[in-house]
Amino acid sequence: MLAAVGQICSTNNVSRNAALCTSLIRRAAAARCALLYLPEAADFIANADQVPLLSEPLDSSPFVRRVRQQAKDCAIWVGVGVHEKATEDKCYNTNLLISPDGEIAQAYRKLHLFDVKPTGPAGGVMLESKTTIQGDKLLDPVDTPIGKVGLLTCYDLRFPEVGLALRRRGAQVLCYPSAFTLNTGAPHWEVLLRARAIENQCYVLAPAQIGQHSPSRQTFGHALIVDPWGAVVAQASDRPPKFPPPDEGVDDDAGTFVMADVDLEWLEQMRREMPLWDQRRGDVYPIL
Repeated sequence: MLAAVGQICSTNNVSRNAALCTSLIRRAAAARCALLYLPEAADFIANADQVPLLSEPLDSSPFVRRVRQQAKDCAIWVGVGVHEKATEDKCYNTNLLISPDGEIAQAYRKLHLFDVKPTGPAGGVMLESKTTIQGDKLLDPVDTPIGKVGLLTCYDLRFPEVGLALRRRGAQVLCYPSAFTLNTGAPHWEVLLRARAIENQCYVLAPAQIGQHSPSRQTFGHALIVDPWGAVVAQASDRPPKFPPPDEGVDDDAGTFVMADVDLEWLEQMRREMPLWDQRRGDVYPIL
């Protein structure tokens, strides 16, 4: 089964971002992908003071409604990261998995928020908690045509415990929609994703934001898919998408996606041949 990951440059224009995402859904469906995963914050990337104004509840969000309808029209599974309104001044960073009938199969709220205070020339304090409430639940993997899919988001990637917990619950695919910074992307992005794939013996899907979202925000891109052996089997270009975005209902290359085959028979064979799960030493250290 073919899976795809998208790469876009979201801005504070929600309608424009929806056009980008629905365009990618149509194109991925035309390529016969069973599932397309779109990046974190696909609905918008904006300054902190705009987040409360642009965030919407899932059941009334025009962006979510358009993505759900496009998934239904194309009969394709779609994953996407959005801002889910929580209070008057804060949201959840929510990872949605939408079924081919347009229903929300799962809504995972990001557990680990990106609060960092780097020193030195790189600088750049980032406090996601200023606008976002952390989630409090890790959800069971969802059955899809590409296997049992576990949902996580971006900064969760740095915490191997959650990936291990999802593998223990049966995950065959881990999804990390992301918006990595330039400073962290080059040294950390690929190596973390490959590590999560290897240690969990799972496919890893990593859609990504890319480019200049605002004068103060730029992301790394390099959306990719990793197989359970740790090989990068698909990776998007590091070239930011062109502007302007597509008109309503029109497809062009303002966003991109890459795809790869998910071979569950090979995955299970590899798990049998290297039975990491059975070789853990619970008599010596705690088993997660």
